[in-house]
Amino acid sequence: MLKFKSSKILLDSETVAERLRGARQQKKIKLEDAAKKLNISYKYLRALETGEYDKLPEGVYGKNFLREYAFFLGFSRTEYNELANDFSEEKNIIRPFKKRELFSKQRVKKRYFLAVPKIFKSAAVVFISAVCFIYLGFKVDKAISPPQLFVYSPAENLATTERFIEVAGKTEPESSVAINGEQILSNQAGEFAKQVDLKNGINTIIIISSKKYGRDNTIIRQVMVANE
Repeated sequence: MLKFKSSKILLDSETVAERLRGARQQKKIKLEDAAKKLNISYKYLRALETGEYDKLPEGVYGKNFLREYAFFLGFSRTEYNELANDFSEEKNIIRPFKKRELFSKQRVKKRYFLAVPKIFKSAAVVFISAVCFIYLGFKVDKAISPPQLFVYSPAENLATTERFIEVAGKTEPESSVAINGEQILSNQAGEFAKQVDLKNGINTIIIISSKKYGRDNTIIRQVMVANE
């Protein structure tokens, strides 16, 4: 005796396309607006609403579009599951299942291998861009930040009976140094030294290091000269 496989008859009930289109029209949503909000191509949403499933991407992509669109239109999880079952059955009517399954696997596999080099290429571009931005940021910060300045002599709040003192220190190479407003030379390592005359009482010594585009770095030393 011949056995027949039961199949859902869609002639007396709404198709998936009709239910989707009806839900959208009831919410008064334009298909173009739905495509923009979901970031899904307009032609794929139109294919779902017209039942032209052969225009959908192969494999799981078409079903993923259906799921996102159904939830966007307010279908519940139960309603979506029924919608997905009907969607599969309607697609089976259009093309034999086995042929479609084999073809979809080949398409997904091909897309995967094509996508891998693009992922690495995009990652490389992002990495190189990040390195360039970090390097430029470091160079700009170094250019505008005040130069380092160290004063070895005199010590802070020094008291002496001498009438002169040597001011010595070190700053960044190519930075200019001024002591009490007078420019002095530094060597290639940024080291500098100058003898400064002192007077009785408190002597204020101002050492300033500056770069062409950066802020100044200032150190102040006070030296007390007492009578012998």
